[in-house]
Amino acid sequence: MNDVKELKERYSTIYPGFGSYTECMSRSLFSGLAAGAIVFSGTWIFQHLFRHRLPYDPKFHALVSAAIGVVSGYKVTALRSQSCQAAWMATENKHTYLNPLQKEEKQISLEKPSL
Repeated sequence: MNDVKELKERYSTIYPGFGSYTECMSRSLFSGLAAGAIVFSGTWIFQHLFRHRLPYDPKFHALVSAAIGVVSGYKVTALRSQSCQAAWMATENKHTYLNPLQKEEKQISLEKPSL
């Protein structure tokens, strides 16, 4: 089961949107990783350029950069994975606006109420 193609073929009959879901999740995880690395680098460079104006020692630059990079990477990954989950549910026809989880039958009248 280490092969992604084999995994997609195995579950494509049961779950039609599984292939696109795995690709979307891979993109979301790598975009979160890239966002964390870019934010870490940008924060590190910013702290290095303004090291004389910062209120803390330069030995904490890596810690602050890592914390900000991890938080930003987590946020990007969480947002993108939620959109992947919503897209998979839409392909499976579950939990969408057009097909809600609880079906409530309401009569909607387009006429204005008479007074």
